[in-house]
Amino acid sequence: MLVYHTPAFKQDAELAGFFKFSAWIALDQPDTDIAVFIYEIKAGGSSALLTQDMLRARYRKSLREPILVKPGAVERYDFDGFNFIARRVAKGSRLRLAIGPANSKYMEKNYNAGGIVAEESGKDARTVNVKLYHDSAHPSAVYLPIAVSPAGASH
Repeated sequence: MLVYHTPAFKQDAELAGFFKFSAWIALDQPDTDIAVFIYEIKAGGSSALLTQDMLRARYRKSLREPILVKPGAVERYDFDGFNFIARRVAKGSRLRLAIGPANSKYMEKNYNAGGIVAEESGKDARTVNVKLYHDSAHPSAVYLPIAVSPAGASH
């Protein structure tokens, strides 16, 4: 897992809506499953999972048409299937983004080989290396659903 943290919030913040994460990623295999988790890390160190999303690389451009990855190609992956949230994030809290492999007994196993996933087995398994870019040419970013107070509302 790769883990990133925001600075501590300087004041309470209202989040309401859907997160979005755009990531520039390169793989060395034709397919893999990637999971993204967003947590609130409270000032005391406890955490609360806010939302999560998962993406099979072959469906990065369309859920209807699988397109295998060209190994080594740097492409944008848009994670925009997060659940709706409404939460006040307290002053002193941080957000944590964790991105890594999606591998669970509750999901169909993807062996990263690029074949028909339902027909693959351990003999087809390939280790995949995933590189996340976040530089000026590849601006990976998390978009927060910050709620705006109605004009004239006081806090």
